[in-house]
Amino acid sequence: MDHIPLSHLSFDRGIERITYSREDTPLELPAREQAAPPDIDVQPELQALLSLPTLDDSLNAALRPQLANRELLAPSRFRQALETTLHGLTEAAQKAQTSADAGLAEGGDNARVLNRAVRLLKEESALRELLQMYRSALYQG
Repeated sequence: MDHIPLSHLSFDRGIERITYSREDTPLELPAREQAAPPDIDVQPELQALLSLPTLDDSLNAALRPQLANRELLAPSRFRQALETTLHGLTEAAQKAQTSADAGLAEGGDNARVLNRAVRLLKEESALRELLQMYRSALYQG
């Protein structure tokens, strides 16, 4: 068996070159709430070059909702937006109720719709809290 000297081998060449990180920069993962949503994955460059769009890809692209603010897909941002919306709807429902009490006919319909929206959002928040409680109970064992 021939002996291959290691001085001739170079392990920093290949399909992509190896990059060396500096020792003084700490590497850390993003915070749990700040991580990118799972559907925003990074597609490898080779796969992006070689994959051709299929009918399934076209259907998925057509059916996927267009989001103006993709940060809402992060759980903490969604929870914050839900709480802000609930607070705003509660204030609007109170204003509509006072205008309905003042005798405006349009205020009564608005108050009914807004109160229903507030009730639904409160139910949603209660279900999310229950889910969190069950999840923590499962983690505890």
